[in-house]
Amino acid sequence: MNIRRLSIIAVAASVLVFSVGSYANWFSFFKKDKDDQALIEVATINWEDLIPDDFVQPENPFETMTQEEIDILLDGSDESNARLEKLQEAFYYAPVVDELDGKRVKIAAYVTPLEFDGQTKLSEFLLVPYVGACIHTPPPPANQVVHANSPVAVELKSAYDPIWAIGTIRTETVKSNLAESGYRLEVEEVLPYEAE
Repeated sequence: MNIRRLSIIAVAASVLVFSVGSYANWFSFFKKDKDDQALIEVATINWEDLIPDDFVQPENPFETMTQEEIDILLDGSDESNARLEKLQEAFYYAPVVDELDGKRVKIAAYVTPLEFDGQTKLSEFLLVPYVGACIHTPPPPANQVVHANSPVAVELKSAYDPIWAIGTIRTETVKSNLAESGYRLEVEEVLPYEAE
């Protein structure tokens, strides 16, 4: 009886030791993953980094047209509308830098709220290179607009003050009522802007 009882105790102890060891290894594996994620370098980028090096923005077609050509183009006919759409597509074409996809970045930007309801806490907004973009002026090209999502609402003191936005950038087109963006940022943190 004692030998049987000792055998059962020995087996139970072995199972317990094995379980604790496995749990510790499992826990440290996931903790290591989390620590590794936190150690992924954050690259400071600027707005020029969002434009491919070999891309040359086409000239604005309206700058070389006569007033008569502009009037014909804007006469509202189906033919004029189709031509206008092609000209706008060519002018607004804004390719992205695919190598940025999935990188943790830090970028200085101005915030443009997607809803103008006086809120100072935002969880979805646009990052733009200059103050007032998309509000008082036509939107910048899509590769100069970043659609930002934050899991926690970000409180802004003023839309006129620049910020640092930190997070993982995605090369993803997002259309909003204000602009089309070529990038999306999964926001981790928003900080007041200070020159580095």
